[in-house]
Amino acid sequence: MAEFAPRALATGIGSLPHPDPQDALRLILSTFPTIPFWPQLSQRDFRENMYAQFSEDLVGVKIDLPHEWMGAVIDDDTLAGAEAFYARYLENDPRLFAVGRDYAAGLYALHDQRAALRAAKWIKGQVTGPISFGLKVVDQNLRPMLYDDTLRDVLVKHLARKAQWQEKFLADIGAIHESPLPTIIFVDEPSLALIGASVVALNRDEVVRDLEEVFSALSGLKGTHCCGNTDWSLLLETSVDVISFDAYNYAENLALFADHVKRFLNRGGALAWGIVPTVEAQVAAETEESLVARLDAAIGLLVKKSIDRDLLYERALVTPACGLGTISINAAERAFALTRGVSERVRAREWRLTTF
Repeated sequence: MAEFAPRALATGIGSLPHPDPQDALRLILSTFPTIPFWPQLSQRDFRENMYAQFSEDLVGVKIDLPHEWMGAVIDDDTLAGAEAFYARYLENDPRLFAVGRDYAAGLYALHDQRAALRAAKWIKGQVTGPISFGLKVVDQNLRPMLYDDTLRDVLVKHLARKAQWQEKFLADIGAIHESPLPTIIFVDEPSLALIGASVVALNRDEVVRDLEEVFSALSGLKGTHCCGNTDWSLLLETSVDVISFDAYNYAENLALFADHVKRFLNRGGALAWGIVPTVEAQVAAETEESLVARLDAAIGLLVKKSIDRDLLYERALVTPACGLGTISINAAERAFALTRGVSERVRAREWRLTTF
């Protein structure tokens, strides 16, 4: 993979509470000019919910917008649809898997404002991962889509093509630069926190296989976001380039996998430290100073386990712990300001960098 040493630059996760994509994008571009991303706006339309957003044209999935019901329906039409899907998939044309404007207004708003990306060094996107999607979307008997072998394979390949299309779409946006912007596509997997839970039958090898199929569709930097605690060794041993995690709550858990983290960093990996909380009361209570101290303490847990301190900061991103779509607009704006403030303080202290 290309060298990725962000030196504590800041970016966001995905969701924002704004109903207007232009308002959301203005906030993103003013706060994170170096690594902007497109906003997911579930308050604008149910189709921007992270599970509905990438379901467009997915075999077996129906969305009933008046009731906001979404599920997988397994019947003869679904089996016929799977045959048609594989024919479309084998054409190897990501344009056949485009995300529509109604499903991602923020993505198209970013395209329309691409001239504002002059300060950007990377451009970030996100897609829902196959494990989380496959566990969340269920059939009429509440059986997760992931447990149907036919639909699981269709789902993984569908999301791989959606990610591939988005990467090309973002690369085209970033082509306004003399040197086109490199892309970072995050595969969002909150349900990986369920690995090991008795209520979910997840086979580790199959999870890795499904993730790798999505990763392999991408040619640029690929990341994974998991906002809960999980078996971090699973992710650290995949081909992923960036792991985004909730460092505000789970830094101690990641430190339990220090040997895996060291190998991950040594092969060029980076960690996105979600040090800014996403609970409204916590956002109000924290300051830049308190969060820098919290980040230093979190990184210190790995330094104590013989991981090079300079390397940890060199390969760090600073982010909120998760998406901000469920809190108020004022709280989301404060969380963004805190994220940028933490980044600026760390960069000034570690490298005397004054530009963002």
